[in-house]
Amino acid sequence: MTDPDVPPNLCFPGKESVAEAVAKITGKGMGSIEDLVAVVHCARVQRIDYKKYKYIGQRVCSGANLAFAGPTDCQFGCVGFGECAAKCLFDAITMVNDFPVIDENLCVGCGICVRTCPKKLISLVPKNARAVVRCSSKDSSKVTHAICSAGCLHCQSCVRECPADAVSLVDGVIKIDHKKCNEYGPSCNEACIKACFMIHVIQPLFEQPFQKEDEEITPQEALAL
Repeated sequence: MTDPDVPPNLCFPGKESVAEAVAKITGKGMGSIEDLVAVVHCARVQRIDYKKYKYIGQRVCSGANLAFAGPTDCQFGCVGFGECAAKCLFDAITMVNDFPVIDENLCVGCGICVRTCPKKLISLVPKNARAVVRCSSKDSSKVTHAICSAGCLHCQSCVRECPADAVSLVDGVIKIDHKKCNEYGPSCNEACIKACFMIHVIQPLFEQPFQKEDEEITPQEALAL
């Protein structure tokens, strides 16, 4: 706390009141506070069938993940055993059909779920983020579409359509630079969301899963557009 290189605004749950108190005690400048919220980067929207193998054991994501990346078909997808929900101190995560749904009104951005997920599928994004990516698959479009009707096909239409150059393909996964996105503003009319042929992959931040029907489209159709 007394280290001059450590700012007093690192306690996200405490927000401005804690940052102000720490700044007063240490004599440091408080700095700005950015509200963060957790996001699950997985697009699965239906109850999963454990097709890879039948898991028999304690329903803990970190344990199941050790055996061939868990029992789900997608090696990059959510295991669905709710370890993140169990660790959340603020009851901000609810399991719906073996899938974690985060309540942005209860999430304080503490990051416990981020550190808990063995597949690193959860991250903290600014609460004013305009769009988020819901899929972390690095598989080919053919493989992804065969096992998940909601997964990213890596067609990169979102990358091409973003006028702010805020969307990119990084190590096989679509990423959004929220700083660039917010600086450009809403004049793009959420071009990345409209460009995505898989309706669950890129969504507004506070639009939860389980709200839309899956769109039927083949990988060939998406890549040809």
